[in-house]
Amino acid sequence: MEKWRLIDSSPLTAAENMARDKVMLTTRSRNITPDTLLFIEFAPHCALVGYHQAIELEIEEDYCLKHGIHINRRISGGGAIYMDEGVLGWAIFAGRNTPGIPANLDEMYAYLCTSVVVGLSKLGVQAKYRPKNDIEVDGRKISGTGGTAMGEAILYHGTVLVDFNVDIMIHCLKLPVKKLEDKQIQTYRQRVTSLRGILGYKPSLPTIKNALQEGFSEVLGGTFTKGSLADEEEGLLNQEIPFFRSEEWIRGRKVPSQNSALKVRDYKAPGGLIRVSVLLDQSRKRIKSAFITGDFFAYPERSILDLEAFLKNSSSLSSDIHMNVLNFFNEHNVKIPGVDADHIGEALCQTISGTAR
Repeated sequence: MEKWRLIDSSPLTAAENMARDKVMLTTRSRNITPDTLLFIEFAPHCALVGYHQAIELEIEEDYCLKHGIHINRRISGGGAIYMDEGVLGWAIFAGRNTPGIPANLDEMYAYLCTSVVVGLSKLGVQAKYRPKNDIEVDGRKISGTGGTAMGEAILYHGTVLVDFNVDIMIHCLKLPVKKLEDKQIQTYRQRVTSLRGILGYKPSLPTIKNALQEGFSEVLGGTFTKGSLADEEEGLLNQEIPFFRSEEWIRGRKVPSQNSALKVRDYKAPGGLIRVSVLLDQSRKRIKSAFITGDFFAYPERSILDLEAFLKNSSSLSSDIHMNVLNFFNEHNVKIPGVDADHIGEALCQTISGTAR
């Protein structure tokens, strides 16, 4: 059987947890450390944006500041999330060649989420995987997942809602639900659930962790031995934490300053929301700059940043945009589950034209 390391640490701040993700993925990609299952807790509570998102577009910063909610950025894609003591995080760090883990992204998502489904069944919770990256109970979300990769290693992580405060999430994230009527907001609340909501009580964290470990062991066919960070990881972590606390990392994707030629639009693809801002040179029919954010997961990690650079000063004509994006995807082997080159191209075109087709 495959041997895995199991790390179960005490709660950390958002910056410390995000830095640790980076460090553990780095050391696994260099074959310094073994395949690992990590359990994650946060203190204090925090709002996290995905790697491809902008703080200004996703987070209610004033609310977070007033209520002591830390703000940070994940190294993986996906949407903004709220993490408190009622949410347990888990993460898999593994080599791409780890036996059983599919190379295809969609198949990998389903496979690793099945581990959590099996683990939850140990608690008497009958959950199901919902493509592309959610786990639900009777149609209500109890876990969101996502991942990224570095070299020959993957990080796939997610949550289990133990006793979740939906109202704080609604207040600290910029969600369209805020514009809905009270009755509609109540319907939104009912789209998520928790272990307490299902079972009528909150299982202890050790009980939940043991159940999840059993689920991963059964599906992955591995044995888990408790361990801790290696010396190399500890050293790298001390180096990385200051950067993950910095505005440079947290702010990351900055929204372009307003301009009469700036056009913004949301486009919904099967794999997630694509939010596009395009600064145009209308007289020359050129894209001066493009800013692409959203709750998708892109591989390689820098794909969207590189695409934005590629699009600078390119043609803003619809046929050219689709061709340029397709060529970029092919040349850089870009993979975004549920999002292809045509979706990105169409999002750009709709933003520029101001119409939906």
